Amino acid sequence: MKKTLLYSMAALASIALASCTGDYDDWASPQSYPQEDAAAAYGVTVAAGAEANVTMPAEDGDVVLVSITTDNQQVSGYSLNGLTINAAGEEGAPLPLDAEMVGNGVVVNATELAKAVDQLYGSRASEPRTLDVTTDFAINLANGDAVTSAKGVTQATVTPAPLPGEDPEGYYLLGAFTTGNWDPAAPVWMEAQGDGTYKATVTTATSGANYWGIYMGSHFVSGDWNSINQGVIGSETADNADTQGLLSYTGDPIYTATNSLVINGEGTFEITFDAKNFTYTVIRSEAMYYIVGAMNKPTAWTAGTQNMLYTQGGNVYSYTTLWEGDANLKIWDSKSLGNWDVCWGSQVDGDTSLSGSLINSKAQAIKAPTTDEYYTFTMDMNAQTYTWTKLDPATITDYTSVSLIGGFNNWDENGTEVDLAEVAPHNWYGVMTLEADSELKFRANHGWDVSWGCADKSVPLGDSYYLPIGGDNITVSAGTYAFYLNDITGEWSIVRQE
Repeated sequence: MKKTLLYSMAALASIALASCTGDYDDWASPQSYPQEDAAAAYGVTVAAGAEANVTMPAEDGDVVLVSITTDNQQVSGYSLNGLTINAAGEEGAPLPLDAEMVGNGVVVNATELAKAVDQLYGSRASEPRTLDVTTDFAINLANGDAVTSAKGVTQATVTPAPLPGEDPEGYYLLGAFTTGNWDPAAPVWMEAQGDGTYKATVTTATSGANYWGIYMGSHFVSGDWNSINQGVIGSETADNADTQGLLSYTGDPIYTATNSLVINGEGTFEITFDAKNFTYTVIRSEAMYYIVGAMNKPTAWTAGTQNMLYTQGGNVYSYTTLWEGDANLKIWDSKSLGNWDVCWGSQVDGDTSLSGSLINSKAQAIKAPTTDEYYTFTMDMNAQTYTWTKLDPATITDYTSVSLIGGFNNWDENGTEVDLAEVAPHNWYGVMTLEADSELKFRANHGWDVSWGCADKSVPLGDSYYLPIGGDNITVSAGTYAFYLNDITGEWSIVRQE
């Protein structure tokens, strides 16, 4: 999910005052024009500036991006109200950029322009980027009695600074992982994907903030931090826990810092580094497990992905429901879904023990200790064990429906929200395609008395996330997803479909 880069806006007002005489009577109350007509009315031309075609890093710290001129003697100068840039021809939200008037030129800081272009394109690749530049300004009249707002759109071409070439020795990770844990002699090497991207899977070491970084293989000398630190790839922003974004590197001419990144919480994550665009992504990659059993709706023992266990971190998973009928189950992982020969279960068929061992060879069905009662089934795949925890039904609320509502339907409550199916008591599931990035929430009974969201909008998708009723909107990028929610625990998962 791409963060919007915000820039402060400054306006430099330069109003030349002149004495009012009869010579200026015609100007005392000039006509009011729409912004697009004001420049033409006063013969003002808005054109690309002298440095509108620039390759980064620029020779000096400033770039003259726009030029504003006129021969009209009534005009004494201009005041800048604001400047925005956007990828040429794009209709998305433009980025405001700090700028100032210097004479007839609109000047921006070269480094801030370079960063804004990277942000617009979500890439640092050194390829020419054509921009639409919108300048909002005021035309100052010589008599000082009127200032007319105007707007002009020009184009600029910015080529980002060259990046380090793809390292022939590859890339590796160091960080607060269960493997290595910042040991400079035990890096986690990333696997080349053949398209300039590299991937590695790591398990974080703590339940708090786990710091990590990417490093260039050509600078690796086992145990030698002096050499290792010559090839650091990180974030200009300290304590950055975003799950995707742009990266900086040692000796970077644009981004001045290479701070370690952060993964919050325990779990297994896939980290991808794109050496061509100098970007990264972090997604939770713990295995997904699915229950098949008597509680499956609408048909018992139906193989599918609708009854996914919720990850608890550390390779532990759980499922909470009313265990009806025979109350028995087996478990598949995502790689062997539908293959009875390798499903997980118990050694004894119909085992009703409160805890036991899991096997995946000739496995038998596990059974809830008692039927038609609420339990949380928890399995630890590290220890290959399971436990049952009984719940008090008096603490559980029944809902007639759970649905999705959000930006994808303009938060419309008139029948356009997406209902999820109840695939086991109190467990809801559905698949939906988002045509554009959207914020959304789960809610019960088509109302706002009970809804589920998140405490942190940057929570990685594919995560299982517990939150008491309420919370903030969940931000989801465009794509097709499976949505899961347990209305007893408040856990939810949103899993991208390939």
